[in-house]
Amino acid sequence: MPAEHRQQLQYGFILHSRPYRDTSSLLDIFTRDGGRVSLVARGVRGSRSRNSARLEAFVPLLFSWAGHGELRTMTAVESGGTAYSLPGSRIISGFYMNELILRLLHRDDPHPELFACYESALQGLRDESVPQEAVLRRYERELLEELGYGLQLAEDAHSGEPLHADSQYCYHPEQGPIAQPDSSQREYPVISGQTLLAIRANDYQDSRVLREAKILMRFLLSQHLDNRPLKSRELYWQSRDL
Repeated sequence: MPAEHRQQLQYGFILHSRPYRDTSSLLDIFTRDGGRVSLVARGVRGSRSRNSARLEAFVPLLFSWAGHGELRTMTAVESGGTAYSLPGSRIISGFYMNELILRLLHRDDPHPELFACYESALQGLRDESVPQEAVLRRYERELLEELGYGLQLAEDAHSGEPLHADSQYCYHPEQGPIAQPDSSQREYPVISGQTLLAIRANDYQDSRVLREAKILMRFLLSQHLDNRPLKSRELYWQSRDL
């Protein structure tokens, strides 16, 4: 491949793919330098395609494309590394991470720090010695940061006092933690100071912290998902019934 063509290759992952016409696919990809991009991959389906096996989720790839607008045409794809083989239910956690990017990130908006966090999360999910709940909570926090909705984890939003581990706080999505909430704020989750400080430190060793962090992250993400359910969560619960 000519050097000038190779320079255009962008490192990334497929988030979602679906059939398009007879032999093509529509791909949503997440790249380190270009953000989320939608591509039509022509002629990649079928036994004669060299690319059909590699165009899967959790496989590092190098892409190039042409065109403008919301849907571009893929011009080349190469291997970018070894696939992340996610064991058991952890593959559903990977689909969950992909779905959040698809639902919450705008096209052509680079997020290199989130991309690094995404790849680190895949590494964590691949390693069964790493609790997957901890991996997901770190990823969700970074995603909220990248969206401009970073968590307030240092002080009481009303008093300005530092958070205390033995206190309870109502977490307001726009203001942050508030101690001794009144009845008008009971619609928001009540989270312990211990959990908020642990999230700040990315420390998820305590079972209470994991439980409350999940409640908080689910609540905060729902504010940006318009309360529409995630397909990956439905898939998770279906798998538990098998």
